[in-house]
Amino acid sequence: MDKGQKRFSAVGKLLSSPYATLVSRLVLGGVFLFAGAAKIFDPGSLAASIRTYELGLPEWFVSASAHALPYLEVLLGLYLLAGLFTRTSAWATNALTTVFFLALLQGAARGLEIDCGCFGSSAGETSNLWLAAARDVGLLILGLHIALAPLGRFSVDALLGRGRPEAPYRP
Repeated sequence: MDKGQKRFSAVGKLLSSPYATLVSRLVLGGVFLFAGAAKIFDPGSLAASIRTYELGLPEWFVSASAHALPYLEVLLGLYLLAGLFTRTSAWATNALTTVFFLALLQGAARGLEIDCGCFGSSAGETSNLWLAAARDVGLLILGLHIALAPLGRFSVDALLGRGRPEAPYRP
């Protein structure tokens, strides 16, 4: 085995570690829980933030999203923190993060100077949309890690014997 293969094998073992999966779950779950909780009591502000992206979405969709999205984020965050429905929750957060990323990217490309609305209202302050998009790439990487890595022993799913069991990494 050459030096490059050994490095790849070491990275694979690290990413397959139940501790790495736990850290990814805690970070992503915590971010989603915090983001949802920050927006849950002010759907009007979230609707206003969605409108500032100027996407031409129907008003019924903006209103429904502003009311439902925070609850979905809290639910997904709790599932990830507990390790319950882990893969489904990870893929759902990946889908949401991708939508958020695309919205941020188009806003940044058009030069919009707006509050991203990611963590609730910032009292009219503008966000750096490029930085918010970069943050979403990091969250997407965590979500993909959770979705593709072995479950790990530190989850409710592992206790219930759900999903693909933890297995040692083999190149």
